[in-house]
Amino acid sequence: MRTPPAEEIGADDLAALQELIDRSARAASPALADSVGAAERQMRAEELLEFWRETGLVAMTTVGPSGQPHIAPVHAELRGPRLVLVVYENTLRRRDLTHNPRVAFTTWRDGAAVILYGRAREIPDSLRDARPARSGTPRKVVTIEVALTRVHAMRSPTAAAAGEPGRG
Repeated sequence: MRTPPAEEIGADDLAALQELIDRSARAASPALADSVGAAERQMRAEELLEFWRETGLVAMTTVGPSGQPHIAPVHAELRGPRLVLVVYENTLRRRDLTHNPRVAFTTWRDGAAVILYGRAREIPDSLRDARPARSGTPRKVVTIEVALTRVHAMRSPTAAAAGEPGRG
């Protein structure tokens, strides 16, 4: 999965992502606001899309029915104020989402970091064949869509000090 360039994201989705970034910064806890809240450290929506696009894997966290967190690397497309990803049908992540749709994602590079929170839902009728497992066992995947609820995207300190966009 590959995040499309900012120019391929609709203006409404880009504006919605920017509003979510701004709202998240205003609502950040004091500790988080101390780093994210500084205007020079905040990525703009276009920067976030480019940063995410250049990222291969991100960490996805779900919580199981007993409260046990699960974290795993995934590929996820950022499409404005939502993420789209696929997971294998038999993963803990998929089972966790049936009990608790709340998820978190993070990635970082060269001092820049992104933290996303949202609510996930499985796209109905999205179950499809995937490449076989290493053992040769057939596998299937489902598509998950995440409506983002909070977005914290920080430029690296060196890029922020130099007034550069969110590359670190």
